[in-house]
Amino acid sequence: MDTAIENEEFLRVENLTKSYGSILAVNNVSFSVKKASITILSGPDGSGKSTIFKMLTGLVLPDKGSIYLKGRKVDRFCRDIVRIAGYMPEKFSLYPDLSVEENLNFFADIHGVEHKRREELKNRLLSKTGMARFKNRRARDLSGGMKQKLALSSILLSSPELVILDEPTTGVDPLSRIEFFSIIKDLKEEGKTILLSTPYLDEAEKGDEIIFIKDSRIVLQDSIKDLKDNFPARIFRIMTDEDPFAAVENLRARYGSNVFMKGRYVMLVLEQGEEVPADIPVKDISEEKPALEDIYLYYAQGT
Repeated sequence: MDTAIENEEFLRVENLTKSYGSILAVNNVSFSVKKASITILSGPDGSGKSTIFKMLTGLVLPDKGSIYLKGRKVDRFCRDIVRIAGYMPEKFSLYPDLSVEENLNFFADIHGVEHKRREELKNRLLSKTGMARFKNRRARDLSGGMKQKLALSSILLSSPELVILDEPTTGVDPLSRIEFFSIIKDLKEEGKTILLSTPYLDEAEKGDEIIFIKDSRIVLQDSIKDLKDNFPARIFRIMTDEDPFAAVENLRARYGSNVFMKGRYVMLVLEQGEEVPADIPVKDISEEKPALEDIYLYYAQGT
């Protein structure tokens, strides 16, 4: 991929805000999305991810803020974005009594795809997603992962430049999640711009850029590589001789939220120059490179 294209700004959001009565769903959010990249919006449930996507696609009108597409401000209904975007909401409505192929034909008709082009696109998408051998199976009989691949194929029939996916792998088995992200990576290589939300930070590792969101506002945005290369602290994984939960409580008395559990290990985050205290009953200790989960916890604490 051309570096100039990769660094080109495709979409920009400035000071986007949305309230539902007394509930502030999105709080003065600003971020940008580069062309032909995978940008991940990640944060806990209820943090505002879905509302942001609904505002980008004109389903919800913002209370204030501006959205720019390719440097041009779009109207409040985001018609310019809708024309070039494929949007897959968290609950995409397939027709359960229709087969895979019949669902694709239906969505192709909605998108106004002419017959010859439809057949070409449909066959390519069925092949890309591994769904060709299931094309006669009814949608209601598909697994969760196959339903999501069919939903993705349905929005790709319009050949969108921008693909917006709202938690597309929630409730999907691990193997199907891997397959789904392989397809997403191929779409990026084809030059499509991907904006995807997920609560799973291990899954977010597959993106190029990440936007951390917490309590309806942006905590941080940067490239995943730069976040890891420039992480300002050191992370230690500790196996103790004592009960790990007791060890966490003892260490939190000194280090606060810089101590947390990960599996059966105690994780300790120290600022540069700090040393691991000698009085911890250590069975095993090792320094680790930061994962996105560690980075999120570091920057989100206290916010």
